[in-house]
Amino acid sequence: MKKQLQLALLLLFSFSAGFSQSKNLWKAVDGNQLASSKKVNRSSFPRSYALYQLDLTTLKNNLAGAPVRGVFQGKSNLIIELPNADGILEHYRVMETPIMEPALAAKYPMIKSYAAQGIEDPTAVARFSVTQFGLHSMTMSGEKSTVYIDPYTEDRQHYIVYSRQSLNKENEDFTCLTDAGIKLPSLTNDKIVSPESALNTDDKKLRTYRLAQSCTAEYGNIFAGTGTDAQKKANIQAQMAITMTRVNGVYEKDLAITLVFIANNDLLIYFGSTTSDPWNGEYNVQTGVTIDANVGFGSYDIGHNFNTSGGGNAGCIGCVCSTNSNPNSGNHKGTGMTGRSNPTGDAFDIDYVAHEMGHQFGGYHVQSSSGCRSGSGLTEVEPGSGSSIMGYAGICAANVQANSDDYFAYVNIRDILNNVKSGVSSSCAQITNITNNPPTADAGRDYVIPKSTAFMLTGSGTDADGDALTYTWEQNDPQNPNTTAAPTPTRANGPMFRSVKGTGSPVRYMPSLNTVLAGNTANTWEVCPSIGRTLNFSLTVRDNKAGGGQTASDLMKVTVNGTAGPFLVSVPNTNVSWQAGTNQTVTWDVAGTTANGVNTAYVDIYLSTNGGTSFPTLLASKVPNDGSEIITVPNTPGTQNRIMVKGYDNIFYDLSNTNFTITAPGSTHTAAFNGVSGEQNKTICTGSNIAYSIAYTALGGFSGSTTFSVAGNPPGTTVAFSPASINANGTVTMTVSNTTAATPGFYTLAVTATSGATTKNVNYYLNLLNSNFGTMTLTAPANLAVGQNTSLNLTWTANSNATSYDVQVATDNAFTNIVNTGNTTTASYTVSGLAEATNYFWRVQPKNDACIGTYSSPFRFTTGQITCTTNASANVPLTISTTGAPTINSTLNIPSGGVISDVNITMNVTHTWINDLTATLISPTGTQVQLYSRPCSNADIQNIVATFDDAGTTVVCGTNPGISGTVMPTQTLSSFNGQNSTGTWTLRISDAFNEDGGVLNNWSLNICTISPLGTTESKLNNFVIYPNPNNGSFQVQFNPDASNTIEVHVFDISGRQIFKKDFQGTNLFNESINLQNTQSGIYLVTVKNGDRQETQKIIIR
Repeated sequence: MKKQLQLALLLLFSFSAGFSQSKNLWKAVDGNQLASSKKVNRSSFPRSYALYQLDLTTLKNNLAGAPVRGVFQGKSNLIIELPNADGILEHYRVMETPIMEPALAAKYPMIKSYAAQGIEDPTAVARFSVTQFGLHSMTMSGEKSTVYIDPYTEDRQHYIVYSRQSLNKENEDFTCLTDAGIKLPSLTNDKIVSPESALNTDDKKLRTYRLAQSCTAEYGNIFAGTGTDAQKKANIQAQMAITMTRVNGVYEKDLAITLVFIANNDLLIYFGSTTSDPWNGEYNVQTGVTIDANVGFGSYDIGHNFNTSGGGNAGCIGCVCSTNSNPNSGNHKGTGMTGRSNPTGDAFDIDYVAHEMGHQFGGYHVQSSSGCRSGSGLTEVEPGSGSSIMGYAGICAANVQANSDDYFAYVNIRDILNNVKSGVSSSCAQITNITNNPPTADAGRDYVIPKSTAFMLTGSGTDADGDALTYTWEQNDPQNPNTTAAPTPTRANGPMFRSVKGTGSPVRYMPSLNTVLAGNTANTWEVCPSIGRTLNFSLTVRDNKAGGGQTASDLMKVTVNGTAGPFLVSVPNTNVSWQAGTNQTVTWDVAGTTANGVNTAYVDIYLSTNGGTSFPTLLASKVPNDGSEIITVPNTPGTQNRIMVKGYDNIFYDLSNTNFTITAPGSTHTAAFNGVSGEQNKTICTGSNIAYSIAYTALGGFSGSTTFSVAGNPPGTTVAFSPASINANGTVTMTVSNTTAATPGFYTLAVTATSGATTKNVNYYLNLLNSNFGTMTLTAPANLAVGQNTSLNLTWTANSNATSYDVQVATDNAFTNIVNTGNTTTASYTVSGLAEATNYFWRVQPKNDACIGTYSSPFRFTTGQITCTTNASANVPLTISTTGAPTINSTLNIPSGGVISDVNITMNVTHTWINDLTATLISPTGTQVQLYSRPCSNADIQNIVATFDDAGTTVVCGTNPGISGTVMPTQTLSSFNGQNSTGTWTLRISDAFNEDGGVLNNWSLNICTISPLGTTESKLNNFVIYPNPNNGSFQVQFNPDASNTIEVHVFDISGRQIFKKDFQGTNLFNESINLQNTQSGIYLVTVKNGDRQETQKIIIR
């Protein structure tokens, strides 16, 4: 205990010491005091800012004690203060995050980089550098705009503090040329991505890449200053570190990637004569050549160049770590470049450098404007110019905003993490395991909403470490809108809603709440569709951990119905005056939202008393969506009131158009719904009792006694109020009982509270459900069906009183050994993972929201024996021509197959650009399954040596072969299940482009077929069926046990029973079976005699 106390005191002292050392670093100053001071030249000056004097010497002394990332794993006790844009000093825990390899750091000890975690604002991550140019800081937060701190005066004693949103657009144009000449995959429906295995920054690894950062003499001369050549190089290296500290801030937060300058990076720095450096207007190839010549190809992972050209070009996409040493290949790791005449500040660091390096790590453009659309076909998810890092903010019509926001879009995190986890860029990173656990993300279910109606997206996330999470909702529709204009309500394709930086709230209003408060469902960059269409959305959750963040994501879909809507509040819609305590009626236009796929039977009604900033008061809960509801006006006098009517268990809503007034109450009473969700509308099963709570309030000195009555309850039921009367604030309980004989249905319980001549009203609702489900009827597989697959679909007749069904599958009739259980809202259920040659029993129990029925009588089925064989095509090799857009068809004949339970295909294709290829497998019956469609976009990805299997992994593109291992096809091979494998199979490969060609070297099919088995007890004596094959007429013969009935069953291959007949026992059974009008195919004949049973396959021609 004594040791624990000493440790606690030591930690407290350390915290206090670290905190006290950082105090008095900053002193606010007035700009007039610095009028005579020489200012640092800036390319853009913020509209609003604060000025401070910084004790830089003391700051450096304090930072000398910062723990170093990679050496120290715990929570830093060094705390410093940094001012925010509002002039408030906030506290941060600081850790040194080295930005240079040790040899370079030893050469330039004055260049330091740090990461810091906010304390008052735990979503805040500060990334700052301290160099001979002073302090440069960037703080990203989920609560406010990014804040920058830069030197204000050249003596580095005074600093300007400003927010990102206060910067004006800079006049310099910039063009990213990365996609020029790079062959990109087109958009195909099957490639609109569902969540992939390597989707998030979630593997608790910090990836460090070695950066070879070169510069032209023009760039170097801006920062070289005076002094010796070594001092000039130090100054240029410091400016590079300032830029990369900010870039690392974003990369670490979103991607858990950090970059460090290589040990001999100073060999890549040029200054002085602009004609003596290696560049002469071409920067990609020459950068690769220069870096390789100066430091060697193996000494770095990513190479880049800073210049003053006014453009950027990564030289390749997803090429970090590439082993291709040819700078002319279009896939060289060292050919990236960024140029700008003033290569400093947020516009250069975030809009340009982070953007171009994002390409090098595997990110594509996100802007959808047809004037600058140039992504992968799967990433153009932001309207107009886009606004996240990989967009064209400010430089492409229509511009969403002047500059990029400092985060990567969901699609970029998805693609970059796929690349650095298992793609080209996974092979060279230095991996540091971190203790930060990833968050979780849940975007919720899909919804159908009415047209021209606002909606809100609500997600959730958790974090095992308790980190402060931020939530980013983004549209995820990359289709081409074929216009440079901003979205319009009638746009059928592409993005309608801009990306917005994440906040601490998991809710995003679409469009912004201010837009709806102004009476609109659209602003320039957030537009609700007025036509039927689908909107896909992603939710990204960040844990904002300084120095190595983790993320999670989830996808959901909103379907806009073109018939329903707009859903609109109609009363109150003017500046009316409602007295507190009175009954008022809220009305709205239902606009088809109870049907048309929206199917929203109820609404919630909320009140805002602050002009619509929030809606905390629930006036009505789950009331009928019939366009009108009585509410009780709460005792909240004021003039800033708004009403929200929202679809219950849905996301669409509308607001009253203007503020209205609530006045003070008179002397009266109120009887109201108590404001608790779910208390106004309840569901029970016939035979049950239910209680409701009524909130009673006496206002303005009212003291009369009030009694209660109700109308509309189900005939024959009893309603009681407790207490029977009331004269002071309190709760009255209304209980409905004696419901056994009541008719099921939906009832409005209209409650009246009466005191003298004063009455107040409130409606409650009762949904009385039927507990009589009758007898459940199972349909398929039929009882006693044999030869069933180990995965199959169970079906039954839907029950009109049921809303869901519990399903059980067991190996015994008593259901003591249940092997599968589930719940479904439809009259079918898929069970998988069953054993071969096993008897199973299954049954179904109907349910609704309040009642539970009894299980059906069970059915039995028997699984068959699965046999797998591999057949190779002899129709190979086939050449894929380099001319035109050829299609080849290779065949494989299976002379004697069976009923398919599983198909896998293995192929070996040589091709110089597999992104040109689409492959389809065609069965003998003509069923087509697409295996892949133009996969893998990079130029050097060639050849396919892979097995396609529904149980495979998601395709992750390598280099050569581009696709390998066992991978999932784009469409499911299970589409062939149940078909007969006999006949000719075709593998069709299409090449969409000229020039590149190849060869289909070989391919084979592994097909599993299922054969029926008899019971394991005993087979029949001398059992034969003849003739076989036949035309539907055949003889069944065996020596039976004469004391038992003989049953003959015939099943088709899906398990459906098509014939059943019982016969009297006899010493010799020889009966003719005639199947009338039976289609050709395979059938199973099962004959039972006492405890003996046997099944035989027959073919009807």
